[in-house]
Amino acid sequence: MRTLYLERLRLQASVGILEHELRSRQLLLVSIVAELPDAPPLPQADDVAHVLDYGLLRSISLEEVRRGHVNMLETLAGRIAQRVLALDGVQCVRVRVDKPNIFPDCDGVGIEVEQRRACVARSC
Repeated sequence: MRTLYLERLRLQASVGILEHELRSRQLLLVSIVAELPDAPPLPQADDVAHVLDYGLLRSISLEEVRRGHVNMLETLAGRIAQRVLALDGVQCVRVRVDKPNIFPDCDGVGIEVEQRRACVARSC
């Protein structure tokens, strides 16, 4: 089994429902955990062709933010999760999106979503 991580990618995004959020972009932190249960701990060869490139997780996040304004963090996290789950070998994905410094008395607020591939075998 292999687990791929992307931790706290810093993005400027148009997200939210408040007036000031509709006018300007704000900092988001995106984290992704992609589980590949059938991937061996040691790749077949020391070559990126034999692993899931973590740069792809970054690219998916950037592309989704660049699609345009979303009202809810849940929407953005869900879109990212669906795309990562569609990658070869990924059986489960967790996506966390944080808005830092929203309230003066906490580090931030956020959402985490988890999606799994539907089981097609009876052994699931």
